[in-house]
Amino acid sequence: MGVVLAIEKVADPNTFSFFSSSEPLVNQSEANTTDAKPKDTFQYPGLAHYGTFNTGELSQTELDVHQTYLDLWKVIFKRLTYNQKKLVVDTLRKARQKTLLNDEHKTTWWDLYQEIDELFQKYVQQVLLSLNASENAFTDSQKARGMAVVATLRQQWNDRHRKAFLEVLEQPANTAQFEQEYRFTQSIIDQLSVSMLEDHSIFSINDDLAWFRMLEQLQQYRYPVIRQHSTARVSALELGTQQSQFRGRLITVRGEIRRAYRVQAQDNELNLKQYNVIIIKPTGGTLVPFVVYSLETPKNFPRLPDKNLDGELLDIGDVVEVTGYFFKSWAHPGDDGKMHSSPLLLAKNFDWFKGERLEATASQKRADDSLSGWVIITIPFTLAILITVGVYIASIWNNDDSRKRSVRNTTENQMSHLNEDEVGPSVLEALGELALQEIPVLKKNNSTDSVLSNKKDLTSASVKAEDKFETEPSEDD
Repeated sequence: MGVVLAIEKVADPNTFSFFSSSEPLVNQSEANTTDAKPKDTFQYPGLAHYGTFNTGELSQTELDVHQTYLDLWKVIFKRLTYNQKKLVVDTLRKARQKTLLNDEHKTTWWDLYQEIDELFQKYVQQVLLSLNASENAFTDSQKARGMAVVATLRQQWNDRHRKAFLEVLEQPANTAQFEQEYRFTQSIIDQLSVSMLEDHSIFSINDDLAWFRMLEQLQQYRYPVIRQHSTARVSALELGTQQSQFRGRLITVRGEIRRAYRVQAQDNELNLKQYNVIIIKPTGGTLVPFVVYSLETPKNFPRLPDKNLDGELLDIGDVVEVTGYFFKSWAHPGDDGKMHSSPLLLAKNFDWFKGERLEATASQKRADDSLSGWVIITIPFTLAILITVGVYIASIWNNDDSRKRSVRNTTENQMSHLNEDEVGPSVLEALGELALQEIPVLKKNNSTDSVLSNKKDLTSASVKAEDKFETEPSEDD
């Protein structure tokens, strides 16, 4: 695996340890998503999975180069300020969109480019020192593998990446010829932005990189297309325990809106002015709500009040279904004065089921489950009774027949031992004696055991929004 390289450390035994591994490199977020839809099943794989890298089509050398670039940009970003990181992302966006830079942007980018290029040269020097350091004890084949990666890195940087970074300064700029380089660098930064997210924490400036990049991707597609690229339908429990597995993936959640409002967006390059925030009570009865920041609302959806300007929140109560990016588990204060952590999603829009409530859905499901349960229990029980009765009747039949045969055989044996003067009356005489006897009346017992069934009244308690549940997100967005 790759390890972040500190420029000051020359002889780190863990530096570029992936050179000594024969196992193919795999993106960590991909490795944990065993239940994920294969990327090739989506029309736009990059939309379904943000901040992941598909390693399936690359050779080992290409994987080494990619991992080295990832380490390189980790080092660079550690040395940059927040504004400088933001400048890198904004410059790449305008280069990909073939948008010309203004003079101020060109000036600041030229200064930053020189700093980035200097960091690259120092990084390569440290790599070479690390590969040749005796403390690392790389084998000859491992050193050769590392040297090959460094040579490829240098060649690509000098021949393509440096020219791509400088092309945006030209007038006019022909950025189309370097589109592949811009997208490659952007994919590296997207991976870094996801790795910087921390669960159970409040918003931080490090979140901005992934926040606005996810929203940028959502802006580029219609919501029906986004919905079709959902990778999984998940519960609050799954998002609360498997954050790394779902982070950066388009997922679908369902629940009931408990609060909704608008908040103003900070200044950004995407020209976003506000967010529509909905607090969702998930299906399944959990007390952990979903928090969704949506760019749009469905047609005819009620106009949401501004939380800060109007000082109001809207309680709608209708069922919604949202497909969006899972961002992180967000820590925020609740009405009880305590801190809570809720799964936060970024969405373009959502599906609104006007007038539908979770209670009705849950009651119907319980009725269906109850019917299915009775069917599952009753059918085997009935079959068991029928089989038991059948076996019992057959045993009686067999025993009666056996008893008759036994009596007949016994009588014949006894008669064979009787003397002629001991023989009883003839058949005709026996019938005459039977006619003179009183035949007893056979009484049939028709009583059966009564079956007592105690019915339990099924009561569907209406799910009420408790103050404890309705956690209100922080105003810091």
